[in-house]
Amino acid sequence: DPAWLRSLKSPPADLQDGRWLRTRRPRPMKPVEKQFYLRSFRHRSFVIHVGHPYTAKDVRGLVSELIDNDTVVVTVAANASRRLEPLKITAPRFDTLDDELVELGSRLLSKGAAWIRKPSRLHGLRALDFSCRLAVRLGVHKLVVVDPRGGLHSETAQRSFIDAPTALRLAHSGAELGGWRANEIERIVGALRSGVEAVNLTTAADIEAELFTYEGAGTLVTADDYCRVAPLRVDDFAQAHDLVDRGEREGFLLPRDAHARARLLLCGYGAWFEGRLAGVAGLETEMYRRERYAEIVGLYTITRFKGEGVGSDIVDHLLGVAEEKG
Repeated sequence: DPAWLRSLKSPPADLQDGRWLRTRRPRPMKPVEKQFYLRSFRHRSFVIHVGHPYTAKDVRGLVSELIDNDTVVVTVAANASRRLEPLKITAPRFDTLDDELVELGSRLLSKGAAWIRKPSRLHGLRALDFSCRLAVRLGVHKLVVVDPRGGLHSETAQRSFIDAPTALRLAHSGAELGGWRANEIERIVGALRSGVEAVNLTTAADIEAELFTYEGAGTLVTADDYCRVAPLRVDDFAQAHDLVDRGEREGFLLPRDAHARARLLLCGYGAWFEGRLAGVAGLETEMYRRERYAEIVGLYTITRFKGEGVGSDIVDHLLGVAEEKG
């Protein structure tokens, strides 16, 4: 019911192709969110592809922050200044162990980071293909594509999360994806199917919000539509508590005092996408032990993953747990 949708205390949304597309509103970045993502990125590896017309200076601050965080970063960009000591890799393929690739490996071992000056002859699709193949050759955790088009989107809304098969299907169907072409999506999906765990598409202005906030500001592309549901651990309590707090502020959850929140977390389960806690819920059984009932309480998913089946995955998992408990 569109009238009911408009009544929700959330950004306007449309349902297209069975997935929620949400119009984004800028919001300030919270230090607790950023610190969570920095911890999750520590000792992981990134390739950052800086597309035209952006240059090295557009991402230098972010790259420095990731390096200080002990994240391994390889940045491919035009106009990298000499003081960044950029490397040149000219090999058309990455299946040979030439001196340029060995020098890159040496730089990563000694400094944990490297700047690569984008070969001047590579533009558009060929430049993106270069970074995708480099990401696969190095076996990195994440490829970040910084492009003026930002994430995949229609004329009215951003596609916050998408799996590789859906991205390919939409690209080949001619659907509006914010200017991204089918052959570009094919290169990105190829990187995912060759071992890169995730690809983020974002603009230079939105890159921090995309990487360091729960809502994001681009499109996260993964190989499969995967979601892991498991009991919350004590290590997860701080992040889960923040999600419950957000749900209460947004009016989706009833307010709870500290005791009730602790009870929720102790019987709680979380859903994770790419290591991110995307949703929470509790399975209350103690209060209904005599009746052998169970109640699903505090079900909430963050904005970025609404409409991606996270809530359904949590409910299905909790139904299975309840059945096992009789």
